[in-house]
Formats: sequence, C-alpha cells, structure tokens
Amino acid sequence: MNSINETIFNYFYGFAHRNAFLDALIGFTAEWYGLVILGALFIYLFKHRDNPSKGVRDLFVVGATAVFAYAVAYAFKDFFHTLRPFDAVSSVSPVIVESGYAFPSGHATFFMALASSLWFYHKNLSIFFGVSAMLIGLARITAGIHWPIDILGGLLLGYAVGITLHSLISSMFDKISKPQ
Repeated sequence: MNSINETIFNYFYGFAHRNAFLDALIGFTAEWYGLVILGALFIYLFKHRDNPSKGVRDLFVVGATAVFAYAVAYAFKDFFHTLRPFDAVSSVSPVIVESGYAFPSGHATFFMALASSLWFYHKNLSIFFGVSAMLIGLARITAGIHWPIDILGGLLLGYAVGITLHSLISSMFDKISKPQ
C-alpha cells in the first residue's frame, strides 16, 4: 500500500517525461526560477527606498535570514538521511541532476524563510515569494528529486526560521541604532 507521501509524489511525477517542453519548464522552475527572482529581489531591495541605507539594511536582514535557514536545512539533512525519490525507487528518472539527502528541501526552506522575513517589509513581495516557494517545491517533486514531505518540511522550517531569525536580527539592529 502506498503512503500519502508516495501517492502525492506519483501524481506530480506523472507530469514529468511527457514532452521536452514540459520537462524544460519543470527543470527551469525547479532549478533556475529561484535564482532569477532572487536576483530581481536583491536589485529591488537595494534600489527601492529613498533612504539607501534602509534598503541595504532590509537586504541584509532578509538575505541573512534566508541563508541561515538554508544552512539549518542542510544540518537537518545530515541528521535525517532521507533518500531522494530517484535513489529510493528505481523507476524514477529525475528531470534534473541533484545529489545529497532530501529532507528537508533546502530550496523550500530558503524561499519560505525569504518570504516570511519579507513579510515585515513588503507584504506583496512576501506573498509572491511564498507562492514561488510552493511552485519551486512542486516543480522539485515533479522533477523527481523530492518527496512531498521534504517540501512540506522545508516550507515549515523556512517559515519558523524566517520569523524567528528576522525578529532577532531586527531587534539587534534596533538596539544598535537607538541613541544612548
């Protein structure tokens, strides 16, 4: 009997290897879409404010939060040692090349931490990045490189780390910038 994790995986993976265009779209979304929107975000955060130092601070807080969340995800991977679908099931042929353990998804963790940290500065961008985190996660399932539980775990971890670390970094900046 298949678990719900395997059932959901099989549904989304069923879209892979149907045609070259769809595989290219899945591969792009799973591997490159995040880099494209990340580059656009950093340019926006750096240039969008009337006060350039505020934009740099926003960029630092959001960037540091997401990078730290990504590092936490990789520490969890070494603890859980979860095989990727293509390593666990011989009939799964990934659309893109990936290696290492699967749980939690570093991509889902990173982009959800980014989204949750952005919430404090730019609600619309936060929603966009939250939806993008889910789209990237679904593409990584469809590409055959993550189980649904890897994505869900990454989204939850990213949210928790993003909110917590954002609060800590922001309070540190507030203490530093307050006149004595």
